[in-house]
Amino acid sequence: MNFRPLTPGGMLLISLPAVSSAELPDFESDSQADRWLRKSSTCYRRMAESVDRNGGYAIILGRDAPAGLAYFKDGRGYIELNDSLKGAHRVSVLIFELTNLHQEERHQEVAHRVRRGELNNPAEFALLRESIEYDGLRLHREVLQELEAVVGTVPAHMITWVSSTAKSFAEYQLPFAYDYLKAQAASGNTAHYFKLFEKHRAEYFEATRRAQPPRSHD
Repeated sequence: MNFRPLTPGGMLLISLPAVSSAELPDFESDSQADRWLRKSSTCYRRMAESVDRNGGYAIILGRDAPAGLAYFKDGRGYIELNDSLKGAHRVSVLIFELTNLHQEERHQEVAHRVRRGELNNPAEFALLRESIEYDGLRLHREVLQELEAVVGTVPAHMITWVSSTAKSFAEYQLPFAYDYLKAQAASGNTAHYFKLFEKHRAEYFEATRRAQPPRSHD
């Protein structure tokens, strides 16, 4: 199977939209979609609640990321979604980015190894971070499988941005890890992690400098 490269909440007090078989609701906001996903998928709700326990998250408009982006800032999680994303595609990217917030502890575990000077190989760092995102695809598929029981079928736009061949959820399987890593490198996502490695490496050197005793002027 050919794999299409990946591109690396506040709650509204409104009623959830009704849904008929074989389609997603027409959501008025990302927050409404988040609420519906929490209600409709045990896996999604479990991930969302884990992020809630670690400061919560907001879903905001993102113009820099081609699709979606997830990160923590000042103890709170953020999911940025590009305004070009629409409908089922947007909901699907939201699900995937939540998997990154859910796995923040793993992402930071790898980053801290660089900050402590234990990991000094950028290729290994990138591979570990990409592996965490690959596990995110497993969680993403689990959510889609639960949604299939709710809406009758998974809309094609929820999977075609991930797979270049699958036209239905029945055809969709996770890519081989080798194909996934090649696709991530081709998309520029791995290069992003190389840059992030350099940032964390600089943090290590700065922390080492600060920890050194001051030089004597005698």
